[in-house]
Parts: sequence; C-alpha cells; structure tokens
Amino acid sequence: MSKVRILGTGVATMDIYPDKHRMYPGGNEYNVACNAALLGADAGFLGVFGNDKAGEILESTLKELRVDTSMCHHEIGSSGYSLVKLKDDGDRIFLDWNQKGVTDLHPIQFTNEELDYIRTYDVITMGRVADVSLEMIKRLDEEDCIPICYDFHAAFTDEDIEAIAPHIVYGFFSCSHLDEMEIQRVLKKAVDLGCDIAIGTQGCDPIYAYDGDCYYIHEVHEVHAIDALGAGDSFIGAFLVDYLSYDEEVDVKDPQEKVEHALFAAAQHAATVVVKEGSVGIGYDYDPPAFEDVVNVTNML
Repeated sequence: MSKVRILGTGVATMDIYPDKHRMYPGGNEYNVACNAALLGADAGFLGVFGNDKAGEILESTLKELRVDTSMCHHEIGSSGYSLVKLKDDGDRIFLDWNQKGVTDLHPIQFTNEELDYIRTYDVITMGRVADVSLEMIKRLDEEDCIPICYDFHAAFTDEDIEAIAPHIVYGFFSCSHLDEMEIQRVLKKAVDLGCDIAIGTQGCDPIYAYDGDCYYIHEVHEVHAIDALGAGDSFIGAFLVDYLSYDEEVDVKDPQEKVEHALFAAAQHAATVVVKEGSVGIGYDYDPPAFEDVVNVTNML
C-alpha cells in the first residue's frame, strides 16, 4: 500500500514568544504538513516565503522534516509572524500578528501547474486564514475533483458552513465555546450539506465527530500541557494520516471502527505535541531587540 500524501496550503508563520526569547516555525496548514510528515506520510506545503530570516527558517524546517516545498513561492517582504504569550495552563494568547505578510500580498493563485501538483496528493488541507477564496474552493471541488480538508477554526457562522461544507470532504471545527447540543448541530449541518466527516474539538474536553450515520464522542489523552499552540493542527494531521492509511478490506470490517481508530490516533498524537514548546516542537533562540533582523518590518517590540 502506498503512503498517504497530504498537502497543506496556507500561511507559514513564525510564532515569537518575546518573554521567553524563543521563536517557533508554525502556521495552521504548515503544522498539518509537518505532523503528517512526522507520522510517516508523504507531505507537502504550498505557500509563500518572505526574503527574511523567518522565511529562511520556515522553509529549512520543512525540508528537514522532509516536507516537499518544491512548488512554494518566494517573495520580497515580511514573513507571517505572531507574538505569543503562554498562560499558566499552557494555552496561548496572541498579542499581535502580521496582516500584511507575503502570503497576504502574494496569495497562491492555483495555476494549472500548481493544480497538477495538487492532484498528486490524496487531500489538500486549508482553513480560514489560508487566503483561499470560496470561488477557488468550489473550483477545486467541482472542476478539479480535489478532496479538501477545511479547518473552520472557532469564528465560524452558519453561513460559512452553508457556503463551504458542500465542497469539502473533511471539516474541522474548534468548539470550546459551544455546548454538546450545539456541537452536534454544527457537525450534522456540515455533513447534511455534503461534508463526509465533521469533527469538533474542545481543547481538553471530549472530541465530537459525525459521519452521517453515527455520532462519536472521544476523550482526549490527559497530559500536563506545556504549550497548546498547534494542538488542533496536529490533531488534523494525525487524523488524516490514520484515516487515509486504513485499508478497510484488510484492517476493519466496520467503517465506524475506521473513524474511531483515527480519532484515537489523533488524540494520542496531539497529546505528544502539547507537552513540547512550539507547534511542531522545533524552536530557536530570539533576541527581542533584534525583531527587524527576523522579519522584514521596521517596528520594534
């Protein structure tokens, strides 16, 4: 059986922790690709790198993890970055972020060459901050028949679900702000509109999933979290790797077991990520007064 192939497209971001004098490569779909590679999948990332130190580190980190970057773009400008502060429970607060980085100014256009590249993968993952328009999501689904995994994050609306769910295969929702009944409603709505599987995560609380036939409730693996940054992304990457790796003829008789196994594997993997610093556990020392030496901006911390 060939390896699962997972492609992430979105923003490559340097997560900077000023009070710790550390910085960590990250970004939602960047993290998904990294975690997929760490779990043995053939992973790729389709994004934009700035011509600064952060861009150099972001790309070299992917290459070290054997994530394919051959179709990435390089532009003059600032890499994406966020300034992060950790709370005592390991959760994080975003103090500031760059909204005019190279991905914002030069988003991926999905040329014919890029579409041919995307088709070599089993699924492409993207989310709210990936700068992929609704029109392009529709095209990837309807014209190019490319399976899409979409991360709605937490700030989703019913209108978002109605617009996007008909065009995706896997939908992920951050649901810590919702009660059980509302989570089940959101997941059912996504699947009823066309999504194959919808999953709602709640941080340390149980995970919910719905596939049109069954609701699933899965407990997280309890650990003492050090840094929750990237936990959801690691869950998505691990779920996709496990779910897409399963050969139903060999491994399972019941399709529900396939979902349950993937939820278990994803929760287990996410638990190994939150006990490390940074979204993929790779960090670099950082001198706060030298902010402009890391990204192409002139402001200082």
